[in-house]
Amino acid sequence: MNKPAEFTGFLYDQGDRIALLKAVLDELSNPDTDFSIIHVCGTNGKGSTSAMIASVLKQLHYRVGMFTSPFIGNVTNGIQINGQNISSSDRQAALETIEKIMQLDRFKGQKLSEFEAEFVASMIYFSRQKVDYVVLECGLGGELDATNAVSTTMYSIFTKIGLDHIGILGDTIQEIATTKSKIIQPNNVTIVAPNQRPAAFDVISKEAQSKSAHLISAQETKVAESDVTPQSQLIQFQRGKISGKFQFSLQGTYQIENVATVITWLLDFVQRRHIDVDIDRLLTDALANINVPGRFEELVQNPKIIVDGAHNLDAISAFVDTVDAKFNQFHKVIITGFLKDKDYTDCVELLTQIHDVSFRLTSPDNPKRALSAKSLQATFKHFTQVDYPTFSDPISALKATVQEVKHQKDTIILVAGSFYLLNPIRTFIKDGSFQNDK
Repeated sequence: MNKPAEFTGFLYDQGDRIALLKAVLDELSNPDTDFSIIHVCGTNGKGSTSAMIASVLKQLHYRVGMFTSPFIGNVTNGIQINGQNISSSDRQAALETIEKIMQLDRFKGQKLSEFEAEFVASMIYFSRQKVDYVVLECGLGGELDATNAVSTTMYSIFTKIGLDHIGILGDTIQEIATTKSKIIQPNNVTIVAPNQRPAAFDVISKEAQSKSAHLISAQETKVAESDVTPQSQLIQFQRGKISGKFQFSLQGTYQIENVATVITWLLDFVQRRHIDVDIDRLLTDALANINVPGRFEELVQNPKIIVDGAHNLDAISAFVDTVDAKFNQFHKVIITGFLKDKDYTDCVELLTQIHDVSFRLTSPDNPKRALSAKSLQATFKHFTQVDYPTFSDPISALKATVQEVKHQKDTIILVAGSFYLLNPIRTFIKDGSFQNDK
């Protein structure tokens, strides 16, 4: 086999990337037109919403592709069919196909970023594997995001939009929502998550109207949880005359908004596709045992270790709400670390409001963008007057924390912050190193 294809780093706003990607897809005979696309965009909740929709479609016996980012664990996790990662050989074959295309005179001297190449590779793979539907998660933004190069979509789904990637996507909710709203395709169905900020909802609504897209708000889908245990809860829902209940395994309180969005999509989908199905049974089968990597995911039971990729203000706020709601009676030790280009100061202030908590501070595994543990320590001290311990890397922080709490029955370990913090810790635990090291 040839040496691995190489693609460059970050080219998000370097010229007309969408035109280039459309040309690449055209050269490949437009593989993105071989299936129906459900395009998921937003600031928080994209990954969970995408995973839930893909699981529901799988239960309906469709062949379902899913493209998500950032990948958790191995890079092959970002491209899946019916929950199975793309093989390294299939991924490599797709990337080599792209590399040959980029050597054509038509593209001479132009390069694709790593993310753009992964996106195109997913389109090639899904076409070759003859999937029925693709759940396509936006990367950074909307209008200029690589995923917006697709020709057409069946649905545009907007999860909660907040302030993230400020300076790249915009400086206000309205500016960020404007960028994201551009994924709406003419005449598609556009679904908006509940409790969307009014400025964001107005922007999406106007864009949908301008594209003759059918707008549906999940605000009218009422959802409540009961019989809550550490493993699951009963979800009851109502939208208009339709009501039901089902078992649901995702733990973050923020998942209630996401599941309302998924129910809203599903009720529209089965109507449009004329599918006669027991909605309660379908949702239970699809969501009772679903696990979304890195989203309030329990990795170890003793001591209890939970990881959550809360890396911006809205996500941290939801994380704090979940921790206080579900683990108020425990002492919490939180391992955390942020990228320096995030709004980490406000995130730290929110984290310090958790009841009965202490912190272990480290630096995410991203040398160029990571905030140093010492800088984070100073920020925590500003709010708490405490010098929390610092560690040179995430694994050192995990090992020390586990040793510290292993005999404390009422203590849990939470890992929250950048995915560059979660990934090494999650991999360390998942590959068995954690058990061997204990």
